[in-house]
Amino acid sequence: MTFDIAMIGALLAATLRLAVPVIVAALGELVIERSGVLNLGIEGTMLSGAYGGYIVALSTGSPWLGILAGLAVGAAVGILLAVLMVVLRTDQIITGLAFAILASAVTTYLFELSYTVGAAPSRIAGIDLGEITAVAVVSLLTVWIVLQRTSHGMSLTAIGEDPASADALGLRVNRTRFVAVVLGNAVIGMAGALLVCGPLGLFVQNVTGGRGWIALALVVFARWKPVPVLFGGLLFGFCDALRLRLQTAAPDDFPYEIFIALPYVVTILALVIGGRSGLAPSALGIPYHRGSPARR
Repeated sequence: MTFDIAMIGALLAATLRLAVPVIVAALGELVIERSGVLNLGIEGTMLSGAYGGYIVALSTGSPWLGILAGLAVGAAVGILLAVLMVVLRTDQIITGLAFAILASAVTTYLFELSYTVGAAPSRIAGIDLGEITAVAVVSLLTVWIVLQRTSHGMSLTAIGEDPASADALGLRVNRTRFVAVVLGNAVIGMAGALLVCGPLGLFVQNVTGGRGWIALALVVFARWKPVPVLFGGLLFGFCDALRLRLQTAAPDDFPYEIFIALPYVVTILALVIGGRSGLAPSALGIPYHRGSPARR
């Protein structure tokens, strides 16, 4: 019985460690999408924040400075994407996908400059489970309060739903979207840093392993609301932790690819079941300038 309780406790702890970066990244993406901007570069922002956080934490010995570095790197990425998607009004889908590919290539290149093939990257001291959970709770409460209890949040939602009407009421549509993209990507960059400065303690090529795309799906699953993001993230973290547990206990000849796919398959099923209602912001993905159509 003691063994069973210990095993369950370890599984729950692993669930939290694996879920937090996805939850925080999804919260950042949610802020961006509520403004009407579709950010498909989330995986690239997480990778950039993870690399920046790892380098700073490795140089300073402080994982907290690494997390702040991830926040700063994410904000810098957000400025770049905001200039492209909001100011220059480039195609948001193409811009996001192109940046995700670029970030993967750049972080891989920078990593290979420091570590030759086969060399193990240096480990860093990471924050503990209580601290990483506290970061997630603070992030969730902050996003919920801003979106649900402040005039800035209501303005953001109004702009995402009908930017032309919001503009007619005197709201600065593109300025608000610009700020949302910068702040949202800052949170996403911090999520990447949490991954390497928390559960992993190191950076490897493409360390996010598709978690950015999972976070993107969680926003749809949560119907663009902050609190359901928490439950969707915990579901993914649980499946990922269970996958690791089952993989170690499975026979050697059992195909390990099934375990790798498990959390992603469950997330897709949850997305199909829970995300069927069309509650997306009406102007999501549509660049705005005065005189343009406000809705799809």
